[in-house]
Formats: sequence, C-alpha cells, structure tokens
Amino acid sequence: MANQAQRVANEPPAPAWRLTEGLNEKLTDLTGRGFEVLWIEASVEDLTRLVLEGGETAIRLDPDPSLDRAWFGEVEIRHTTTRQMTWIFLRGEVAGGEVSAHIVGPPD
Repeated sequence: MANQAQRVANEPPAPAWRLTEGLNEKLTDLTGRGFEVLWIEASVEDLTRLVLEGGETAIRLDPDPSLDRAWFGEVEIRHTTTRQMTWIFLRGEVAGGEVSAHIVGPPD
C-alpha cells in the first residue's frame, strides 16, 4: 500500500513553473504596491532560461551600442555570478530609502 497521493487517471500533469511568468508577476506585484524597481540580477542559468522561455525578445540589449546593458521589459537586468536564482532590487520597502531585494523562484 502506497503512502503517496494517487493521481486521478487521465489527469494532466501540472504545468511547469515558468521564470518569465514568475518574474512578470513579481514585478507587477512590487510596482502595484508602489515600490520603485531598480534592477534585476540573474544567474547565467536563469538568463538562459528567460531567453528559452520568452524568445529573443525576453532580454533586449540596450539600443545604445556604447552601453553594455540589457533589459527585461522596462527594467535593467544584470548578470551575476555571486547569487543563485533571480533577484529584484527595489526601493520603498525599507524605511530610510534603503535598497531591498526579492528572490524570484518556483513556489514551494
């Protein structure tokens, strides 16, 4: 006798979590709460995932060739080697105007 929950016959598997959707939802939530989103930092794995999920337009290079910047929607997105996952840095959540951050990842 198995102790694990049994799937209902012919029930489709739950759709896989998508970073593009999670990031868009988090950005919408944060800006809707009045916070100023400053920039996003993402690992190379997450940057790759964003492009695979969202296509070539998911991450756009800055149109000014003298600038080495990229954008996810209207927010600058930066590569990081010091953090895992994707982080959104913002202002307005902490008293005194200090910068805070939120991690974007699959639901627990």
